[in-house]
Amino acid sequence: MSKAAISMIQSGLRDLGFAPGPTDGLYGAKTRAAALAWLDAGGAQADASLMPMGSAMIYQGSQKYPVHEIVVHCSATRPDWMKSASFAEQVAEIRRWHVQDRGWNDIGYHWLISRSGQVLMGRPENVIGAGVAGHNSGVIHVCLLGGAGSAETDHFSDHFTSSQNITLRQVLDGIGMRTQIRRISGHNEYAAKACPGFTVSQWLKEAH
Repeated sequence: MSKAAISMIQSGLRDLGFAPGPTDGLYGAKTRAAALAWLDAGGAQADASLMPMGSAMIYQGSQKYPVHEIVVHCSATRPDWMKSASFAEQVAEIRRWHVQDRGWNDIGYHWLISRSGQVLMGRPENVIGAGVAGHNSGVIHVCLLGGAGSAETDHFSDHFTSSQNITLRQVLDGIGMRTQIRRISGHNEYAAKACPGFTVSQWLKEAH
């Protein structure tokens, strides 16, 4: 099983109230114990107050906004940006931009995908993000590294890798198994900018 798939499992277990440890894509002792606890619970959530009975749903913030949408972003960085650094260091730098330069309390995205297709968590999915001005409640934000110089009419492959293509689809599928997604969109549908550097609706129609 790929690290991206295990990360999705870890995130799902965490959102259901279990404790799989860090979302690192490694099937270690804590993840195994959380998975066994979930199986012992008959596939139910650990805290029934988090979601309605019989319905998979992620809620965000104290107002418990139901998550029904995913917005895709790009970091607008060049393919060789911080090439010698680890993915964790790249994510830390983006977090620094958002916290120190923009004054946010954390990185704006919930998930980030590296050029090689690795996945790391930004904000927890049950915390409101900061990806789109005025459109964040009930939204999970996913960011692809890359996209510098892109236009919203470009193709995915113009700026992103095949590994990112595979992982992004896995991430979207994984989120869709944890909450009732009704819309997957791009940042450029809400603002006059290129981000994520392609038309999400067209990309979704393309073969996997």
